[in-house]
Amino acid sequence: MLTRLYRVLDAVIDATVVLSYGNTGYRFRRTMLWNDADLAVDLTGKVCAITGANSGIGFAAARALAVRGATVYLLVRNLERGAAARARICEEAGHSRVYLAAIDLSSIAAVHACADRIQAQTPRLDILINNAGDAFTQRELSVDGVELTFATNVLGAFVLTNALIPLLQASAPARVINVSSGGMYLAKLDRNDLQYARRKYDELMAYAQSKRALMILTELWAAQLDRSGVTVNGMHPGWVDTPLLQTGLPVFRQSLQAILRTPDEGADTIVWLAAARAVESITGRFWFDRRERATHKLFLTKSSRADYRQLWTECVRLTQNSKD
Repeated sequence: MLTRLYRVLDAVIDATVVLSYGNTGYRFRRTMLWNDADLAVDLTGKVCAITGANSGIGFAAARALAVRGATVYLLVRNLERGAAARARICEEAGHSRVYLAAIDLSSIAAVHACADRIQAQTPRLDILINNAGDAFTQRELSVDGVELTFATNVLGAFVLTNALIPLLQASAPARVINVSSGGMYLAKLDRNDLQYARRKYDELMAYAQSKRALMILTELWAAQLDRSGVTVNGMHPGWVDTPLLQTGLPVFRQSLQAILRTPDEGADTIVWLAAARAVESITGRFWFDRRERATHKLFLTKSSRADYRQLWTECVRLTQNSKD
């Protein structure tokens, strides 16, 4: 009876957004709904790769997995900061099975090079976490001529995941976790303007659309990999005090600073999706604070199957047209 009541309260809190996405929602669910035994697991022998792992949510998730015994590949853009992150994780985890690999998600060639290095260095990959994301104050183009938000947040994950699927399948059961954002609830995918070439560029909406696109890819991968032993799920971490928020969205951060989550709080559901036995066979879902959530809060943000197909087709086209 109490659990049912707490779930009702969870739904009420989630509807408020502010209470849900801030630290109040996290603390309520941690205290009332979660089972600590879910993460009392030994991941020794498991291999994980995570993008954006030198700070913020990515660092917190990488550390939590390494502490549980996993071998972790930190896929980072800045190797110097990555080395500092690796040293901290090794010290806290008590082992040195933490490795660095350079990646620039906005460059298709750089993503392929990183995937090649991972495949050359490890015979297995149990967990892939597409965590890294970025926001830009004005419309810019990547080295491949792709709008930078879409290139970094969508196309980079598309290329990396597709390149590593054979390794994930060979290691099955394996898991892919894609880190979206609650901001996606505000965005409908515009399949005819994925790169903001026609509309006036809006930093927040470009970011939100990119996270909507990543969730659509999550559903497409889940369907594609059904019965392969590889699950693919999306999640959002709530409002977390991260370097992205500090540099990319400073006004938003300042207005909500009192209720922002810590990176460890934001990373919790990533770690849970990567490690908990309770979700080992579940795929194609969207999660927040260890509970499955709807992918849409507004009818107007829903996409058609044609939108899904166009997104995938465009990602393939942009990948094939990239500079070598």
